[in-house]
Amino acid sequence: MNFPEFDYHSLRHAHATMLLEQEAPPKYVQKRLGHKNIEVTLNIYAHLTKYMSEQGTAILNNMFA
Repeated sequence: MNFPEFDYHSLRHAHATMLLEQEAPPKYVQKRLGHKNIEVTLNIYAHLTKYMSEQGTAILNNMFA
C-alpha cells in the first residue's frame, strides 16, 4: 500500500498533538520529540493554543470555585 499524503512527519505531528490534547506536559512532549528548546515545541503546536487556554481557564475556575 502507498499512502503518498501520509509520511513520518504526519505521524510525529499527530502523536505530539494527541499527547498535548490529553494534557501531557509540554516539557514531556518537547523531550519526546527531541526539541532542544521548549519554544520550538510550543511554536509548532500553536494551533492548540485555544484548547490549552480553555483548559487553563477551567483549571483556574475549579481552583477558585
